[in-house]
This record gives sequence, C-alpha cells and structure tokens, in this order.
Amino acid sequence: MDLEEDFYNSISLSPEDDSLKQKYLAKFGSCISNEGQNLLVEKDVAIVEGLDCTKPFEGIEFFFKNNKLCSRSVQFFPSKKVFAVENRHIPVTLPENWKHIETPETLLFYDSTAKFEEMSGINGEILKKNEFGLYLDASGKAVYPEFVYSNGNWEKVLPLRELFDFSIKGDGAFEINLISEKYLSFSQKELLGQLELKAASSELLTENHGVLKIKGTGLKGVKFPKFEYSGDRENDYGIYKISLFSHELQQKAAIVSKSSSYELEIVFSTGKLEANLVIFSKKLASEDAAKIQALINREIPAFFIEKK
Repeated sequence: MDLEEDFYNSISLSPEDDSLKQKYLAKFGSCISNEGQNLLVEKDVAIVEGLDCTKPFEGIEFFFKNNKLCSRSVQFFPSKKVFAVENRHIPVTLPENWKHIETPETLLFYDSTAKFEEMSGINGEILKKNEFGLYLDASGKAVYPEFVYSNGNWEKVLPLRELFDFSIKGDGAFEINLISEKYLSFSQKELLGQLELKAASSELLTENHGVLKIKGTGLKGVKFPKFEYSGDRENDYGIYKISLFSHELQQKAAIVSKSSSYELEIVFSTGKLEANLVIFSKKLASEDAAKIQALINREIPAFFIEKK
C-alpha cells in the first residue's frame, strides 16, 4: 500500500472526513477480505481497517459475504502513538511493536516502542490522583479515563466517579467528604439543604480540587445521597462509593450483587458501613440499574440520625 502524498496530506488535516474514508475504501477496500480490525501504519498515519459481519450497519461500505451482510470501515489517526476505538469483539491484527488492551467496549492501540509520560492519558494530558483516588487534570478538574500510562505500562482503569464518606465521633463532631459532579457548583446553603444537614455548626471547605468537605459539631441528622440512574449518558463506567463510620453500626452479612456490567458489594462491620459499586460498561442496562437501586434503598438508610 502506498498513500499518495496529496491524499496523505488530506488525511493529516482532516482524519474524520467521510469522503476521505470512502476514497480509501474505493482504492484499498478489496484488500480488506478477512473479518476483523486490522491496524497498519503508513507514513506516520495509523490506519484501522475493519470488516465486520456482526454489526454491519456501523460500517461505511456494505456487501454480502457467505450470504451475510457485512461492512468495511476505516479510521485514520495521524501521528498517534496511542489511541482508542470501539471494541467490536472481532479478531485484531497489529503491526510489529504495536500492542492493544481491551475493555468490554473499547480497544486501546499503542506503539510499545514510543515514550509516554508517567500518569498520562491517551490524549497526552498528565493526570494525578488525590487521596480518595479521584483523577484530576492539570487544572484540577475531575476526569474519568479508561486508560492511564502508569509504572511504565498502559493500564485500563476504573475511575472514581462519586463518593460519600461520612464519619462521626462520639462527641458529635463529624466530617463528610463528597465527590460528585452533581454538587460541585452548589453553594454551602444549597449543598447543606440537599443533604438536609442538621447540626450545631457546619462549614464547607473546598480547598481540595473535586472534593467537597463538610466539617462540623453537634450533628443531629443528615440525608444520604442515593444512587440515581438517569439513563441518558454514555459514561457510567467507574467506581461509586458510600462509607459511613459510626459507633452505632453493627456487623452483619455482606450483600453482593453482580452481572457482566457491574458489581455491588455492601459490607457491614462494627462501626463501619461500606458500599462499593463498580460499573464496567459505558451505559448500564436499565434492569441492572433497577437492581442496584433496590439494594441500596433497602440496605443503606435514607437518613442518619444521631441518637442521644
């Protein structure tokens, strides 16, 4: 294969141009004869060719093969040493030195001879994690990567998305650490109203990027945020946590629920309750969301009331 110079320049400038993809398939499509996703590199342009007979309507060029509707597709990634595409669960072919990592819905391709910065995402941004495990970009904004370069290797990760960490001492002093996109723009009054917090004193601290911390004394009661599934977004994957530390809690049997898309574990020990929800898919099925909702509603109290 040889990309003509003008065509190569056009791809470098407009890799998402559908007319260029159609032109490529018109010239080289007949060479794409085996079902799968094939990566090749030509003049520093990574090219992913696809032949798919399982999801043909997601392709560009359609045809019948062995009485099955199939499609060919192509994607261009100029000057990329790492990038991600949809995982179609068909065979993957790679050139020498390139490797791949897969999640249920995504394929990461990377050049194993290239140099990458420690804690970088696939777009080159350098990330850091705070003490709770939340990923932050250089500006301190919370981000939710699928893959991170760490300890000299690309790794798939499940980012922390939401956290409600609540602890109370015997004298009524308490602390809440809250991580949630939903509440980041709230004022102290709005947030305390949402949590229906009743206490002798309370203060909202926001010096830690992405984390809302509430400290106070004389706690009377607080509402627990509930798992609310909107169903209208494509980025559910990640970790959701609720932790409660109180001398009133008693140990009992753990609750576990799982499917191919999620795993929920609620652990009860003396003085501590921890609920850990991990969602592996980008979009959770409504029936799975309903099971999760029911378990959390049943096992985690709607309110915490300090008993005198």
